[in-house]
Amino acid sequence: MTFYSARFALIATIVLALASPMAYALAPAAKASSGQIDPTAKKISGSEDYVPFFGIRVSVASGFAVSAVMAVDAGLHIEKSKTRKHVEAIRPRIMDNLRIAVTGYANGPYREGMVPDLDILEGRMQRAVDKQLGKGASQVVLASVIVFNQD
Repeated sequence: MTFYSARFALIATIVLALASPMAYALAPAAKASSGQIDPTAKKISGSEDYVPFFGIRVSVASGFAVSAVMAVDAGLHIEKSKTRKHVEAIRPRIMDNLRIAVTGYANGPYREGMVPDLDILEGRMQRAVDKQLGKGASQVVLASVIVFNQD
């Protein structure tokens, strides 16, 4: 592999990595604006205070290759209806911040083949939400965390 083809491959990988979160961020916004509620969210919590944020998928890197994909389904427990309405209005921003938090965990303290530390992951996600909504406005609730290895 020549220097230029390696550089092109690296640039293509970065462009795809940046484009993927934008595509994922648009899907929940369209769903939220149509008034549909994810039916699987009702299985997690019957509460009206629960706002689902399902479909957070991030790559787990090992060196310069993707070794696994971490899939996180979570939600926010929000008691105030005014805050829930605000969350629906800024859903793409919150989803993006959650994805950044999960990416930081998946490519930071997490090591391939280990069981994810849910306390660390939830703490990172909570801090990301607190930056948007303010401390104490919501509580992050993890529904599932699955790591798919690329074998």
